[in-house]
Amino acid sequence: MQSQEVEAFRVLATAYCDFIDSSRSFDEEESFKKLLRIISQLYTNALDLPEVEVEEEHLPDVDFPLPEVDIKHHNVYTEIFDPYHAETPVNGCLDDDIMGIYSDLKKGLLLYEQGHGIEAVWEWKFGLEEHWGEHATSAIRALHSIKFI
Repeated sequence: MQSQEVEAFRVLATAYCDFIDSSRSFDEEESFKKLLRIISQLYTNALDLPEVEVEEEHLPDVDFPLPEVDIKHHNVYTEIFDPYHAETPVNGCLDDDIMGIYSDLKKGLLLYEQGHGIEAVWEWKFGLEEHWGEHATSAIRALHSIKFI
């Protein structure tokens, strides 16, 4: 599946995964700034991905190793999952957010590279709505706090 929106997202997803693959340790202001910028762009661009239909049981299996990341002393933060319901705050982990985003994006990238463009777009869009989007918004809030508060 080719469109300007899909190509723009694919380029950002590739840049994100390459950045995570090459940056094992995050503790400098510049690495947090770059992470905040790219996650924000990913989230924004994902909102423009087209709607596609795929039968989940027919998605090809994609296996890949996950890199390890070290956030140092900024890893654990406090959050509330649903701002519209009174909940007790819980701890979130920035490394879990980073890897949750990475895993979903990488799976889509590998599907795309294997010629499964519609399945890749579905994976990215479904992940935005059901998994990596939540990690992205949590990471954006945590990274914003690191950078500005």
